[in-house]
Amino acid sequence: MLERKNYLNMAKKWCQPVGIRAALIIVVGSIIVAGINIWHERSGLKIDNEKYKNENSELRQQISQKNSEIQRLETQLTPFKTIAIEKYTGSEQEALRKLANELQELKNFVDPLKKPIASATAQVEVNIKSDEQVSVRYMDAGGYLAFVKNSQSLLLTSNTQSDARQNGKGEVVYDGDFQMRADHSSVGKPIEILQTSDAIQIGFNKIPENSQVVKGKASVVINGDVRYEFEILPQQMQGDKIFIRDIKNKFLTTQSSGL
Repeated sequence: MLERKNYLNMAKKWCQPVGIRAALIIVVGSIIVAGINIWHERSGLKIDNEKYKNENSELRQQISQKNSEIQRLETQLTPFKTIAIEKYTGSEQEALRKLANELQELKNFVDPLKKPIASATAQVEVNIKSDEQVSVRYMDAGGYLAFVKNSQSLLLTSNTQSDARQNGKGEVVYDGDFQMRADHSSVGKPIEILQTSDAIQIGFNKIPENSQVVKGKASVVINGDVRYEFEILPQQMQGDKIFIRDIKNKFLTTQSSGL
């Protein structure tokens, strides 16, 4: 009995330091884990801080560039402000707006493509491969020239009359002088809309369908004083239609009318 009591006392004494060591291990382990987490968090914060530092630096640089650009524009605008204030009444903003409108009108005057369409005429000459012996003016069989986009007419010129003649080279030459109606939908729109066309489409009532086009040319006069020249390339007609493609590239240097 005494031996058993002594054994229990010894076991109790041994367990006490073991429990303390276990507790210490748990505490130290917790401290280590917490330290690792804090290290990771600090590393992440350091990376984030570096990232934000770089972003702030870039933003400051962009703001500096914008301020420099604003300063440059302000310097360039100063003489226009002076002119506007001297020329127009009202606030500085109103005066600048009036000056801007006047400059835009001047730009439209200088650039013919900015002018609104008021009238349009076209002269067309097409050589068709044919041995037909003909020299005649058709009084009731004319033709047309149209700028088309998505199968819709942007500008249409036409006439009920046309001419045809054999040139002695196995070709019949068809001529037409066409005009745009005064109430056409293109009236008032800028000339530059014609450059957006998919093609110029041409037709003569007396040309047989699917004929072979040898060559040709077309002159379009807008507002009576601006002429654009186009070449009609050799082609097989598509039914009763002749086409001029790549309209924008085929606009040539503006010329005075002369027609």
